[in-house]
Amino acid sequence: MKHSKNHNDDSQSVKLIRKSNNLVEGKYRFDIWEMRVFTKMLTMIFPDDEDFKEYRIYLKDVIDEFNLTTDRQAYKLLKAGAVKLMKKEIKVVRDTEEGEKEFLTYIAVGLDSFTSKSQGSYIDISFHPKMKPFLLQLQTQFLMYDVRNVLQLQSSFSVRIYELLKQYERIGRRTFTLTELKETLAVADKYPLYANFKQRVILKAQEDLENYTDIRFTFEEDKKGKAVHSLVFYIYSNKTVVEERKQPEEEEIPSTDIADNQIYDKLKEYQGVNLKTVNEWIEKYSLNYVAERIDMLKRQQSNGTVINNPMGYLQKLMQQEVLFYPQVIEPKKVVIDVTEQNLRLQSIKYYEKSLEDLRINYYEQQNEIIKAYFEENPIVKEELLESLKFGYDYNRQLSVSENLQRDSFKALLNAKVRENYPHLFKELDETFKRQEITIKQALRSLGWSG
Repeated sequence: MKHSKNHNDDSQSVKLIRKSNNLVEGKYRFDIWEMRVFTKMLTMIFPDDEDFKEYRIYLKDVIDEFNLTTDRQAYKLLKAGAVKLMKKEIKVVRDTEEGEKEFLTYIAVGLDSFTSKSQGSYIDISFHPKMKPFLLQLQTQFLMYDVRNVLQLQSSFSVRIYELLKQYERIGRRTFTLTELKETLAVADKYPLYANFKQRVILKAQEDLENYTDIRFTFEEDKKGKAVHSLVFYIYSNKTVVEERKQPEEEEIPSTDIADNQIYDKLKEYQGVNLKTVNEWIEKYSLNYVAERIDMLKRQQSNGTVINNPMGYLQKLMQQEVLFYPQVIEPKKVVIDVTEQNLRLQSIKYYEKSLEDLRINYYEQQNEIIKAYFEENPIVKEELLESLKFGYDYNRQLSVSENLQRDSFKALLNAKVRENYPHLFKELDETFKRQEITIKQALRSLGWSG
């Protein structure tokens, strides 16, 4: 099945990109034209799509969206990028029930284009079917961002670094060994010398993200001897760009009107929807916030859930600051009864699950902070471990690494880090407490007494 070939197809208005975290961490390298074709294809996927389609990419759209100069080479470069994209492989390492596996697949298939430049206003292309787990029906462990953040980036490495750091925006830092980062970007052969890698990739990305994206970063070099061993990235919200985007770009067509219409188009099938409600949502929250909750509604419907009052259900989702996407193992048809009593019970179960997921997520993020801190300060880790070796929970029959595999000892070590370095967890703790209070208030308003 093809997306509509109308030049004004709804797919052109999709602004959010979604990728599984495994795909973001994948090992691959694009040139800038391959990256532009790939990015354009990503914007044409809808959250409720169950299969890939043949995506029609118009040359004019790419030129307009990426703010490129119109010239006779544009079609040639776009087509060449699509051809090379079809030959590119991506390597993804992922955990499975059977252990860690390395997955390798091609990215795109089925390029269809005109031989004549005079006819060449578009190309048709699709994703390789093996890419489905990384791009379709994403429910957990995925990155979502506004495509505007990458449209003006002139380096494919800047796009990759943006995504790798965007994943850790809430934590505020991310550490890579130099080897890991080069392998992820697939540039060990291209930039064997650190000085070149720093100048062409890291500093270029730092400048690009500062100028064009919603995050920025600083970094530190961790050396072993005279050689750089790892890089510590500190990630910040780029308030300058974020504030600029809140302003209308053109007086004739205010951006808020465009956003209202995009959201309205997603909801026009539902009874009770109107532009006034959509406008109120976007003004009170944000475009991404609203779109994420609509995606959740549509995902539940695509999994067989019948929601009798979608607009009423959305109103409740808008009040939920934190969304979680529980994995659906066996989709089954469920009818949500919107009578007052049943809706209350359904809501309590939903918020209880949200609270449980919030706590799990909090624990996982705490572990990430501790891991990052130990990577930056190995001496601190050694000192803490040494001090705990004489405690009751340290098994002297086991090695240090074996003790670190035991949950009780890991919990003790984590508690020691929290006790000695509380400043590391200040932002995480404040966010967790605020979100926990929000969920508990929602539960208590429903009569929950937990």
